[in-house]
Amino acid sequence: MLFCPDQFLGAHVQRSLQRENMHIWLGECHVHAGINGAELREQVEADPEAELFIHPECGCATSALYLAKSGVVPEERTKILSTSGMVTAARETTAKRVLVATETGMLHQLRKVNSHTEFAPVNRAAVCKYMKMITPAKLLRSLQDMTDEVHVDCGVPERARRSVERMIAIGTPSPAAE
Repeated sequence: MLFCPDQFLGAHVQRSLQRENMHIWLGECHVHAGINGAELREQVEADPEAELFIHPECGCATSALYLAKSGVVPEERTKILSTSGMVTAARETTAKRVLVATETGMLHQLRKVNSHTEFAPVNRAAVCKYMKMITPAKLLRSLQDMTDEVHVDCGVPERARRSVERMIAIGTPSPAAE
């Protein structure tokens, strides 16, 4: 199995599924890769009571698991979460403070669902200028004016759909496993 495009997310999937037969492409998101284990450790040591929300694409995800296993931070307060998983966890947490390792634009969403918890970035510089280029106004203009159209060869969507369906099947437990 070839896993693209992110080596940190690939390592997380490999750990989660306990699959050794994965070839993980060594790509990365430059913003997530820039959130490193040393910064995470420094933040945890400065605020040992905080929960940790770590996006699996972050370069610090492995460090977060190590810190939890070694007792630096309790495992129950260390959560490796997808973007939607972070929103759900933010809604449910009763923590006073949560250290968040992902692109800083995510903090707004977390604060919106839980105003009682302080959500702080592990790295304040984790800002993606490319994500900031897409705005609701630009999307609306593109849809109204039918601009910025993307053309895809006929066979690509069907092949892509099969790949996505296979990934979903891997992540969906079979009835026998439940």
